[in-house]
Amino acid sequence: MKESIMSFYNAPITNQVPNGVVSIDQLYTYVSANEWLRDRTERTRAALDDEKRFRQLKQSLLPYVTPAGVFSYRKEDRLLFPSGELVIDIDHLASPEEACTWRDTLFADERLRPDLAFISPSNTGVKLFVPYRLSVTATIEWAFDEARRSAWEYLEWRYGLKADTSNADLSRACFLCHDSSAKLRNRGN
Repeated sequence: MKESIMSFYNAPITNQVPNGVVSIDQLYTYVSANEWLRDRTERTRAALDDEKRFRQLKQSLLPYVTPAGVFSYRKEDRLLFPSGELVIDIDHLASPEEACTWRDTLFADERLRPDLAFISPSNTGVKLFVPYRLSVTATIEWAFDEARRSAWEYLEWRYGLKADTSNADLSRACFLCHDSSAKLRNRGN
């Protein structure tokens, strides 16, 4: 695994200027072990029975990253450095247990080989940070779009899963939440 870096943003979602840069390794530690994030995640998930309130809390309490790279401002034309990562978001699974099963299954997939996998804020979804090859002969946007399209098609063909297609742009936010069982691909694996 290469050392991918991306922009990190403090909540709320209206904050469009990054607060720093984070690596996949740092992100894993933050998602799996940070007590402050655990508290924010629990507060957000406490509203799961009220969709509007849950969305409001997610957007106001949870920090986020732009997995596609480092940005000066969260807008596609403000990309400073691509990470070579894209996020695949699988939503609306039947239960938290099913989400855990899919997190582990998809993390182990030899074709996708995600660098990071964790349960989404809803507790019934999975977020996968999947590496892709940057090209010296194609634009970043083209390489990103091709990798995203290929990954989505593979998920549907292999597992019958549909990825959230709103993650189609480079500057898309990915909310972070606590998952003590998050998965990190070790270097050399």
